[in-house]
Amino acid sequence: MNHESEVDEQRAKNAALGDQIEMAKKQAGDVTEVEASLQKSRQLEQIARDLQGARQGPTRLLMELSRILTAGRGPTVDQEALEKLRRENPLAGYNPNWDIHRLWLTSFTEQERVCTMAGVGRTNEDVAEFLRRLNLSEIFETVELQNTTSEHDATTDLTTVAFEVGCKVRY
Repeated sequence: MNHESEVDEQRAKNAALGDQIEMAKKQAGDVTEVEASLQKSRQLEQIARDLQGARQGPTRLLMELSRILTAGRGPTVDQEALEKLRRENPLAGYNPNWDIHRLWLTSFTEQERVCTMAGVGRTNEDVAEFLRRLNLSEIFETVELQNTTSEHDATTDLTTVAFEVGCKVRY
């Protein structure tokens, strides 16, 4: 009878271990589900961040253009980097006294962070000042003057410079 009680005792232990194994399997299944849910949550957070950037990016871009074309202001630029640039080349940077009324934007398009701007400047120097400001800005990169054309308006007897600029934007 001693063997029988040992066998019964071992069967009870085996049953208890079987129950523990089943519980562990269930918990492991829950962990897998939680990990999958957590991964999906992270993906949704990234999508939300991307959408937020896409929503705020164009507003930030237009605010930067406004700063660039506002009297007494200029591009958003790291002041330390600008001072270092000016120490290396006193002509670097932008002219804070530039008359912003000497340049007009006539069109602006942006698609997938690539933009094209067209406009008219009173002189080549006005177009060059606009390009300097775009190049210094933290928002615009790879700024390229695509073309310029001198135009004469017979009504006002003024000669102006039409231009087109291509660049990329950072949101």
